[in-house]
Amino acid sequence: MGHVIAGAGAGRALALHGADVPNLWRPDELEHDTTYVTANVGMRSSTVDPYRGGGPELIRSLLAGADVFFANRRPGYLERIGLSAEQAAAARPGVVHVTTSFNGRTGPWSQRVGFDQSAGSVVGMMNLEGDGETPQLPPILVVNDYIVSWLMAVGVGQALIRRATEGGSYRVHVSLTRAALWILSMGVFDRDYARSIAGTGEEHAYLAPETFTADTPLGRYQGVTDQVRMSATPGDYRHVLVPRGSSRPEWLPR
Repeated sequence: MGHVIAGAGAGRALALHGADVPNLWRPDELEHDTTYVTANVGMRSSTVDPYRGGGPELIRSLLAGADVFFANRRPGYLERIGLSAEQAAAARPGVVHVTTSFNGRTGPWSQRVGFDQSAGSVVGMMNLEGDGETPQLPPILVVNDYIVSWLMAVGVGQALIRRATEGGSYRVHVSLTRAALWILSMGVFDRDYARSIAGTGEEHAYLAPETFTADTPLGRYQGVTDQVRMSATPGDYRHVLVPRGSSRPEWLPR
């Protein structure tokens, strides 16, 4: 149940390395085309109503066959549909339950709703990009969404290793704000100096991103790779992109 970038991007990373990833959408759910075609690469897409009809039972049957469940949803939503970490582990012992939120699971801001740029704002990134009076988005607009996705995927890998050696069910949670603080902790360039040299000369030239193309049911697709390739397990998508809601809500044969 991943949407926009931070949640769906985790499914993209898992799909690249061999996972069958059906992403579930509510019947009336909105997703912008740009974020869908960017973050949902490698995943299948199904529409299921989690509240009525056969939807709740179908979701439970999918959970029973899952190694990993991931989502980025408003606080309280997963509990309402029976998919909190505790509920999921009771229904499917051994599951790895992976979520991300604006400010983490505890604390006075844990129930607030926010997204990538909200996290960048509260930790001061936008002030650093601006002039001290007027905040400004960074040149790449997105602060840390894909970093959060990759942290979620790394957490999945670590949890699966522990499950294989120790048994048990596991919860992985990544906070957008905490990830933004981590980025800042690595240090920042002086803004004016960075702007004066960025993209100039051979040493500071912007590198062209590594891209890939594929024929999909949505047409000829060109996307950006994850930019990091594992030498022994480089990864490959079973399929690149499908229309939203076009897949049957079931697991592919192993």
